Amino acid sequence: MKSDITQNESSQQCTPLQFSAKSGILGSKYFKNISLRPGLTLTISRTTTQSVLKVPFDRDDAPIQFGFTYSGKNRCSFSGGTLRNQSDEMQTGSNGIFYLPKTCGIIERSNDESSCVLGIIVSPKFLRDYFMDNMDILPKTFQKTLEGCKNNPMHWFGTCNPTKLHLLTQILECQHTGGVRKLFVEGRVMDLLAIQLQDYIRSETSKCPRMHPLSTEEVERIRTAGKILVSDLENPPSIHELANHIGINEKKLKNGFRQVYDTSVFGYFREYRMQKAHDLLQQGNNNVTEVAYTVGYLSLSHFSQAFKKRFGILPKEFLTRQRLLLAP
Repeated sequence: MKSDITQNESSQQCTPLQFSAKSGILGSKYFKNISLRPGLTLTISRTTTQSVLKVPFDRDDAPIQFGFTYSGKNRCSFSGGTLRNQSDEMQTGSNGIFYLPKTCGIIERSNDESSCVLGIIVSPKFLRDYFMDNMDILPKTFQKTLEGCKNNPMHWFGTCNPTKLHLLTQILECQHTGGVRKLFVEGRVMDLLAIQLQDYIRSETSKCPRMHPLSTEEVERIRTAGKILVSDLENPPSIHELANHIGINEKKLKNGFRQVYDTSVFGYFREYRMQKAHDLLQQGNNNVTEVAYTVGYLSLSHFSQAFKKRFGILPKEFLTRQRLLLAP
């Protein structure tokens, strides 16, 4: 019986994936699509240690994809198009923007660990309407993409940061239902689009000298450092301790955070603390003092100031509003 199930799954995954801004990604049971607006669809793909995803894709026309690997690893190997004979290895935190018409290949995930990948699928027209009056701020190649030119493939990877992770977590853990859920998810999706496009525009137009690129092993060490840094918000390690723990010098640690997370070590820690505090207050189960201590603040006034600076509202006011919303 077990072999029959495996065979059925294998035969289902031989059907090439279909990509559409209207319908999302079709062709595999592992992709769930949520239509938000005309030209805007959210797709969520999950696999477990009991499932293996290996499915081909063959795109002639194509929407624009904003991809986020929330957990696990996945591999995209290209057999045709401008990226022929190349492959992308994506892991937790990987994210990017892709426009790849006339491209084919295989998407696969092993059963070594579970995975969760979110994709925001948009039509060029959807984004063009937002930039109609200021197209000049966009890189030339992307301008042509939004104007309907299919001869300008796009393949860009962004930095990972706590804000993106926070928004992805809110989408996946949304407890609302019905129309409220759709509004909530759509708001977070629009925030992700804005942040990702801002990162892309800045990276393509920045005049700052490029740092020496990190090796795959160094990226893994920086990601490990990020996890260690926020594992105990009340007693974070010093930069010296963090560098020693992962086996690199302090300069490479600081430069590595800039490349992987697009912020400083302290900036990453501060943003993570604020997003954690926001999550806790949004749940409405703890008072402001409890939340402040949980995220490592000894001074309630310092916490309140930092929270207002980040979110534009005092934590006490935010908590009051959340409790009113959550009240039966």
